Amino acid sequence: MNRVTFFIIFIFAGLALQSGLAAPPHPLPSLFPELPGWQKQGKAETFLPETLYEHINGAAENFLGYDFEQLAVQNYVNGQKQTMIAEIYFHGTLENAFGIYSSEKPLAGDYFAVGGQGYAEEGVLNFFCDAYYVKLNSFDLGRQSNAVLTALAEKIAGAIGGKNVLPEMLAAFPAPGKIPHGERYILSNFLGHDFLHSAFVADYEQQGVKFQLFIIRAGSEGDAAAMLRKYAALDRENPAPVVKPGALAIHDPYNGLIRLFWRGAFIWGVVGPPASADALLETMAEKLPKQ
Repeated sequence: MNRVTFFIIFIFAGLALQSGLAAPPHPLPSLFPELPGWQKQGKAETFLPETLYEHINGAAENFLGYDFEQLAVQNYVNGQKQTMIAEIYFHGTLENAFGIYSSEKPLAGDYFAVGGQGYAEEGVLNFFCDAYYVKLNSFDLGRQSNAVLTALAEKIAGAIGGKNVLPEMLAAFPAPGKIPHGERYILSNFLGHDFLHSAFVADYEQQGVKFQLFIIRAGSEGDAAAMLRKYAALDRENPAPVVKPGALAIHDPYNGLIRLFWRGAFIWGVVGPPASADALLETMAEKLPKQ
């Protein structure tokens, strides 16, 4: 390790400690690769939670809501004075990076394999890789835009070198009726309740009716029980609910009837009316970890 690299790592580690954050494994600016035909335009800019609004003032709260830790931004320019902007957001965990990515991804997009998952639109390529969310934008590149952005994305994913996978919990959602690319991760305040904290959600449609399936992974069986007791206390139609492992129905005053199951640290259920979702919930019980 040369002295310059050591100094960069030292500076980033110091900033992370001052902010109460864990530093990423590598300084974010070091993840921006060289790209044939393009030059880096100046040094990468970096942002922490308290300065993120300077770069994305209107959207900073959404990123902070997924435990945003650091951002690095690098501009690229070619010989024709065309430009690209690469942004690398570090969110600490794969789930958080998928969460912020899933909050912005469209249902209808050109999806492909880069990192854990990525999609392209005109002049845009976004993907997540391990604990990182990467956003690439090009300007006036025309037909070559997709090829150039893909090449840059693959190089950044290679530099990150993390887990190129989706969160494993998504595998528990059954396939029948699932809307493609409708999976999301909500880090806090699921269904508008702070005690429900994080949940994986997937959109479904059967016989023209749309609904959602969800999975909550509490820290322990005791945590799940405490969570459900608070939830059941909101049910005014059933003032003396029995909270025990197995099936449970709660009349949520804001979201209607919620049918769910509880086993160990896992709570899973359906938001929406179709009775046919019961079969899907049974399938989920088979796919979820037994402990």
